[in-house]
Amino acid sequence: MLKKGALEGRRYLNSSDSTAVRIYDRNIDDIPVTVELYGPYAKIVDYSAEGLSPEDEETVIDLVNRMVYVERARIIYQKRHKREGLEQHTRQSEDSLELTVKEGGLSFLVDLVSHIDTGLFLDQALTRDMVRTLSFGLRVLNLFSYTGSFSVYAAAGGAESVTSVDLSNTYCAVARRNLQANGFLDEDKYRVIREDCLSFIEGEIAGKKSYDLIIFDPPSFSNSHNMKKKFDVKKDYLEWMCMLSKIMSDHALLIFSCNLGNFALDKQTLKQAFKVRVLTDEVKAPGFTRSGSGTAQVWLLEKTAPMKEIRKKTNTHAKGGFRKDMKKIEDNDFDALINSLTSESRDEEKDRQERKPYSAKPSYGRGREEGRDGTRYGSSRREDSFSGRYRDRSDERYGHDRYSSRDGGSSYRSGRNERPYGEDRSGRYGRRDDRDGFRGRESRDDDYARRRSYEGEERKSYREKRQDSYRSRPRAYGYDNIKRSRSRRDEDDE
Repeated sequence: MLKKGALEGRRYLNSSDSTAVRIYDRNIDDIPVTVELYGPYAKIVDYSAEGLSPEDEETVIDLVNRMVYVERARIIYQKRHKREGLEQHTRQSEDSLELTVKEGGLSFLVDLVSHIDTGLFLDQALTRDMVRTLSFGLRVLNLFSYTGSFSVYAAAGGAESVTSVDLSNTYCAVARRNLQANGFLDEDKYRVIREDCLSFIEGEIAGKKSYDLIIFDPPSFSNSHNMKKKFDVKKDYLEWMCMLSKIMSDHALLIFSCNLGNFALDKQTLKQAFKVRVLTDEVKAPGFTRSGSGTAQVWLLEKTAPMKEIRKKTNTHAKGGFRKDMKKIEDNDFDALINSLTSESRDEEKDRQERKPYSAKPSYGRGREEGRDGTRYGSSRREDSFSGRYRDRSDERYGHDRYSSRDGGSSYRSGRNERPYGEDRSGRYGRRDDRDGFRGRESRDDDYARRRSYEGEERKSYREKRQDSYRSRPRAYGYDNIKRSRSRRDEDDE
C-alpha cells in the first residue's frame, strides 16, 4: 500500500507542480498512522490511542524507508494524542525543522517538528485551487487565516484585495512571509490583521463594509484567553454565518469548511438566506481515502437574502441554569405563595365532597339518559351523597329495571321472571335469556342440532364421518381374511 500510494502521489506532484502530498491515510485499522511527503522528507503521525509499541513503530519507519525511498534520517515520527474537552494540541518539540514546499506552483513555509500541524493542511489542496479560480476581481476575506495559504491562492487568482485575520502573532508572521515569498508585497492590498475574528466582524458590520468572497475555515473549538468568548463550531457556526451575511454583498460567496467528523450542516435553517452546495467529494485531495475525522467537509454558500437572527436554545438543566432563570423570591412572597396553595387545596377538597361522582364506569352501548345537570351518562349506578343506597336507574332499552342497595346487592327485574343478579344462573348468557337472540347456553346447545341438520337428520360428528369414509374405501385383495385386532372398545362391548 505504501508503494502504491507513493507512486500515485508522485504522479500528482509532477502534474500539479507540488512537493507535498499524503500517501497513506490510516488504511489499515491495525496500523492507524498517516504518511505525508514534504519534499525530501516523510512525516509519520501515529493516531492510535495508546501509541504503537516500539517494535511496531520501528517496523513502520523501516517500511517507509524501503518502500517510499526516503532516507531514514529524514523520516519524522510523532504521536498525536487525543484531545479531551477543549484541550488544545501542545508544542511537540522546542526544536523546529522549517523548509519551503510547493503546492500548485506556489511556495509555502512548513515546520515538520515543532507541532503536529505543519502549517499547510494538505486535505484542502483542491479547495485552495478552487479559491484561486473564483477570486478574480473580488474582495476576499480569510477568517482564522492560520498561515495564510488561502490568502496566497486568492492573491494568485487576481483578487482585488485580500484580508487575513487571525489571533496568533506567530501565524500572522508566517502568513506575511508566505505572501512575500510569492511576490505579493503590497501590505495595503494584502492585509494581515492580528485580531479576534469576532471583534473584527463586529467592527466591519459597524463600518458597513462588505466582501464578495469569505473563507470561513475555523478550528473545531478554541478557548484562547485572548478571544472575546470561546468558540465551538457545532454550537456557534449559525450565529457566525448570520453575522457574516451582514458583511456579504449581494450574491457573495462563502466557503465554509469543518474537519469535525460528527458535524452536520443545518441546511434547513441556512436555506432562508443561502443557496447551499456540498463540495466535499469534489475537492477531496489525493491520498485522503478516509472519510470522517481528519478529512475536511466543504460547502459553498451563495447569499440570496438577508439572514434572520438566530436564537440560541438555552439549556436550563446546565450548571447554574435554574439559578440564572429563576426570579429571587422574598420571604413575604414565599409565605403568600404557601397560603395561596393551601387555600386552593381546601377549595378543591370542598368541591370534591359536594360533587356526586359515579360509583362505576359507564356502560358504553346501553341507553343514555339526561342527568340532573343536563349532561348525558351511561346506565351506571350513581350513589347519592351521604347515603347508604343507590338511586334506581331504569334500563328501558333491554326492558330491565335495575335496583341495588348496599345490603341487598343488585338484581334485575322483568315482567316474566325475577332472578337475583348475584345468584348462580345457568349459562353464560342467562341474564339475557328472556331476549330473542340472547338465549342461554343450554337452549343454544339444544337448538344447535336442529339448526345445523339436513333434511331432518341430525348432522354426524366429525369422528363418525371419518369412520364412514374409512369403511367405504376399497379394500385390498384378501382383506376380509385378515384377523381384526381387538381394541379396548371391543372388550367393553363384550
